[in-house]
Amino acid sequence: MKILHIDASARIEGSHSRALSAHFVKALTKGAPGSSVDRIDLALSPPRHFGAWEAAAVATPVADHSPEMRAAIADSDAFTARLLTADALVIGTPIYNFGMPSTLKAFFDHVSRNGLTFVSDETGTRGLLGELRVAVLVAAGGSYGPGEMFDGMDALTPHIRAVLGFMGVTDLAFVTARPMLFAGPDAAEATMARALAEVDALAVRWLP
Repeated sequence: MKILHIDASARIEGSHSRALSAHFVKALTKGAPGSSVDRIDLALSPPRHFGAWEAAAVATPVADHSPEMRAAIADSDAFTARLLTADALVIGTPIYNFGMPSTLKAFFDHVSRNGLTFVSDETGTRGLLGELRVAVLVAAGGSYGPGEMFDGMDALTPHIRAVLGFMGVTDLAFVTARPMLFAGPDAAEATMARALAEVDALAVRWLP
């Protein structure tokens, strides 16, 4: 199994989403010893945010790219190549201001490439990542369930589901540890323990 492991938390130490993703990847590699892991830390190596030069580059044939276009699209080309060689994508992310960190949004902007991860032409639009298995491991400070503190305000889950679904992903799992901030230390510890148990169960389902 070729695993692309992405962490998006701005916290390098003490991050619950990083702990969840590391635990999951460790379980996968232990259960499938021949697996390889390609690591992307979006906090330590943040991608360029998609801007005017990136937009111009994806709309222009490669042979006609200016030096500015080539420089702007380099992140996109590299991220997309790494994604396309992966069998599994593991994302560890917090919820920031009810959505995903801007660095993770930038990653998705870079890998949403017509002709590479999806095709849009006169026949319609279809995703090309149907063989990719994805796990999104989330830590959130508040609670987002029915009747809870932030009921209906989780913009991260539907956004990621929509982006990956557009690119053809059908095997998509979410595990969320919440609430981690608006709860006492004992409650947060119990919440994390439950999330880690879910992660272990997901690893069992993924392994042969």
